[in-house]
Amino acid sequence: MSCWIKLGIDPTTDEALIRNAYRARLPEHHPETDPEGFQALRQAYESALRLVRDNEQELEESQESAPEPSQAVLDFDALLSDPARRFNPDAWQAFIKTLDQLPLGMLDDLRWELFQRTANAGPLSYRCAGLLAQHMGWEHQLLELGFDQARHVEDYLNRIKTPDPFDTALMGCWSEPAQTESLWYARSLDFIFDRRPLHEYEGFASQHTCLPLPNDAVFIKRLLVQFTQAGIGGPGLLQLCVEQQREAPDDVDWLYLLACQNSLLGLDDQALPCWVRLWQEHRHPKAESQLLALCAKRQPDFLPLLIQAFDRLENFSDWSTDLAHVTQEYGSPSQRPETLIRWLGVGRLELQGLARAFIDWRMTGDELPLLAQLLGQNTDTRLLRLYRHAWTLHRGAAELLQQVLDEPQPLDALEALVLSGFKDQAGQHLRWLSQAPIPLAMQAFIDEGAASAQLADALTTGEPHQICRLWLRRLRPYGLAALERIAESFELSDTDSASDVSELNLLLQLSQRGAVLPPPGTGEAVWHWYAHTLFLMALLEQPERWWQLIDPQCLERLALNPSHPLSRLQPQLAQLQREQGDLSALLGWLQLDDPLHALLDRQLLGVQEALDNARLLSNERLFACLRSDLHAFDDDLLGRMLLSGVLYHDPVIDAQQRRYLLDRITEITNPQDWFDGFRHGLIKGEPPRPPHQTLAEDEGIDSEAFYLALDVLKGLVRYGSAGAPRQKVLLRMQRAKDNPEHGLGLRFAFSALLSWSERLLLAKGDSRPTPATAFWRLGTRLGRGAFIWQVLGTVLAAPVVALLSGESTSGIAVLLLGIVLLLGATLRRLHDIGRGIPTLLVLGCLSTFFPFLPLVLFAFPGDKLPNRYGVPPDSAGEDALPGGLQASLRRLNG
Repeated sequence: MSCWIKLGIDPTTDEALIRNAYRARLPEHHPETDPEGFQALRQAYESALRLVRDNEQELEESQESAPEPSQAVLDFDALLSDPARRFNPDAWQAFIKTLDQLPLGMLDDLRWELFQRTANAGPLSYRCAGLLAQHMGWEHQLLELGFDQARHVEDYLNRIKTPDPFDTALMGCWSEPAQTESLWYARSLDFIFDRRPLHEYEGFASQHTCLPLPNDAVFIKRLLVQFTQAGIGGPGLLQLCVEQQREAPDDVDWLYLLACQNSLLGLDDQALPCWVRLWQEHRHPKAESQLLALCAKRQPDFLPLLIQAFDRLENFSDWSTDLAHVTQEYGSPSQRPETLIRWLGVGRLELQGLARAFIDWRMTGDELPLLAQLLGQNTDTRLLRLYRHAWTLHRGAAELLQQVLDEPQPLDALEALVLSGFKDQAGQHLRWLSQAPIPLAMQAFIDEGAASAQLADALTTGEPHQICRLWLRRLRPYGLAALERIAESFELSDTDSASDVSELNLLLQLSQRGAVLPPPGTGEAVWHWYAHTLFLMALLEQPERWWQLIDPQCLERLALNPSHPLSRLQPQLAQLQREQGDLSALLGWLQLDDPLHALLDRQLLGVQEALDNARLLSNERLFACLRSDLHAFDDDLLGRMLLSGVLYHDPVIDAQQRRYLLDRITEITNPQDWFDGFRHGLIKGEPPRPPHQTLAEDEGIDSEAFYLALDVLKGLVRYGSAGAPRQKVLLRMQRAKDNPEHGLGLRFAFSALLSWSERLLLAKGDSRPTPATAFWRLGTRLGRGAFIWQVLGTVLAAPVVALLSGESTSGIAVLLLGIVLLLGATLRRLHDIGRGIPTLLVLGCLSTFFPFLPLVLFAFPGDKLPNRYGVPPDSAGEDALPGGLQASLRRLNG
C-alpha cells in the first residue's frame, strides 16, 4: 500500500502536512491496542519524509533552470510565510485585491499555480482559502484539467467549504508551530466528534497536551458542548458554565451545560435544582433521565413516584363528540411506552416496602401488596401520602383527585417535583371525568334517576367499551340499580371477562343481600371510605392472602362506620388475629344469614379448608363444599357415598338438597353382591357393614373406621337426639377425622357426624348443671364425688332411720326409699359416663350374683364434655364446649 494512501493524503512535499496527517491517524492505531497498525503507519510516515528529502535535490536543480516567479507569486509566498497574516482573512482579502490589478491573461496563468501553492501550503484557514478559491474561480475551471487533476481539485474545494473551528485571525500574534498545532488539534477534535464514537473522543481529548486556544466564545462553547456530551467534566469547565449562566440566567443552553458539569463532577446538590428547572421551565428531554438517576441515587423510595409524575401527556380538553374517536381516552389514566420501560428498569433495583409494591402493581397489576402498604403504618408519613396520591391517579374518583390538587406545595425540591406532576395529572383526569363524552355517558348511565337503563351502542364494543371499563376501575359508591345495569352491560357474572372490575361484582352481591356501603363523606373521611372499601374488597376477593399481607394493627386502625358491612365482622377478625393470627378458624364463626359472612364463606370454603378449619362446619356448609367440588372425592367414592348418606339423613338438610344427595348415592355403582344392599340400607338409615376384606383390599379403606362411622350414623338416625355418641366414641371419631391416611370422603363423613353430634350436644349444653341434691331429676347427671357421698350416706343412714322408726312398716318404707335413692343415684351416675337404663338393668341383674358390682362406678370418671343427658356437673359458669366440639376433643386426645 502506498505511504500516501496509508496517511490519507495526496502526494506532497510539505513535511508539516505529512506530520499533521500522521498525527490525525495516530488515535486510530494505538501502540498498545493495535501495534501492527501503528507500525505500518509509522513506516508510511517515514517513507513519505524520505520521498520529500529525495525530491528536494531534484527540485533545486529544476529551479536553477526555471524562470523567475512573478511578483504575485512572491507576494503569495510572503503571505503564507508570515504568521501574522497566514490565518488572517483581512490579509488574504488585501492580497486578492492586488490580483485584480493584473491583466486577465497573467491572472489565468497564475490560477493553477496559486492553487498548487495553496493546496500544498499545509494547515490553512479554510475561510481564507475559500476567499481565494472564490476569486480565482477554480470550481468553474475544472474542465480545463484532466480527470485525476479535476478530482483532486474538487476534493480540496469540498474540504475548504468546512467552517474553521474558530476565528483563525485570533492567532495572528502566535508562533507558527502554535498556530499549526492548535488548528490541527481543534480540527481533530471536530473530526473525531463527528465521525467516531464518543468514547474515542473522550480518549483523545483526555490525552495530556499543552496548546493555546483562541479566545473565541463560539469555539469555547462548542468545545464545552463536545466535552460535556462525551462525559468529560472539569472544574475549569464548571467555572465557565457558572460564569456564563450568571451572565445569562435565562439561557437554557448554559443552564443545561451547568447541570451536566455538576453531574459529571458528582455535585448532586448543585445539579438537582438545575435539572428541576430544566424540566419545569423547558421540559428538557434529558432532564427526566437525569432526575431519575439522581433520585435513584439519593432517594430510591421516591423513584417510582417520580416515574409516575413524568407519565403525563399534554393538557387536553377538546374531546370529539364521536364516541369512537381516538381522543376519547386522552386524559384517562395512561402508561406511556417510555414509562413501561422505566418500570422494567427500576424493577431490577432492590427496593422494599411501598416502592416495591407500587412497581409490582404497575408492572403486573397485582394491587393487594400495595393496598396493604397504603393501609398500613409507615414512619415516613409524607412518603405514604404521596404513594396514596399516586394510587389515586389510577383508581380514585373525583373527590380523591381533588385532594391531590388541594395538597400544599412542599419545600423539598424532589417532593415538589413529584407533587407538581401529580397535580397536573389529577387536573387532567378531573377534566376528563367531568367533560369527556364517555365519562359523561357513563355517569348518566348509572344515574339512579336515568330514564334509560341501556348503554349506548357505541360503548358496547371495541375501544370505547374498554374506556368505559377504565372509568369503572375508579372506585366510587353505586346504588343497587346502577350495579345491576353495570352487571348486565359488562358481564360481571363472567369472572374471566370481568376480572378488571371484579370489585363491582362483589359490591353487587352485597347490595343484593341488603349490605350497602355508607356514603363517602367529606374531607379526610373520603380516604377513610376508600380504605374501608378496599379492605372489604380485598378480604372478599383473596381472604387468605390479604390476611397475610396486612399488619396486625390494621384492623384496629379502621375506624369503621357502624353502618358499614365490615363493622359486624371486625370483632371476630380482631379476635382471630389476637388468638391465632390467621383465618383458619373463621369458617366456623361465620353466620350465613349475614351477607358479608356468606360471601366470605364462599371464598374461604374449600375441601381442604373445611377439613383444616379449627371449628366444625355445619352440615349445610359441608354440603355446599361437596357440591362445589364433587370431583375432589373421586379417589374415595365409597367415602363420598357415606358422606352423602350422613348429610341425607341430617334433619337440617332441606328436600332439594336431599334429592341432590340421593342422586349422588344412586349414581355410584359396584358389581359386587354386597353393594346394592349397602346402598339401600344407607338410604334407609340402617346400612349394613360391607365385608372387611372388600374394604381393606379392594377399596383401601380402614374397615374399623368405616364401621365406626356406620354405627354412629345408625344411632343418630334411630334414636335422634338420644343417639348422640358417647365421649369415647366421639374421641375415636375425631382421631379418624384427623387421620390423613383415611380417604377424603371418609374424613368428611366423620366431620359431618361430628357436626351433627355437636349440634345435639350444644342443645343439651344450654342447660345448667343439675344440683347433686336434685335426686328426683333422674334424666340428669351426677358427678363421681357426689355419687360416693350419696351412696355412703344412703347405705349408712337408711338402716339407722329404719331402726329408729320403731315400726316394721315404716322401717320397710325407709329401706325401700333408700333403695330408690340408690337406684336414682346410680342411674344419674351412669348418665354422667354416657350410659343409660340398659346399663342399669345389666348392673341390676349382675348384682344378684355380684352384690358389690355397682361400686365400680366409684372408679369411672365422668364425661368431660356435654352428653345427651346434659353438661358436666362441675361445669357451672363455663362454656359447654369452649372452642367447639372439635377443639375439645383434640384437647382430650392430646
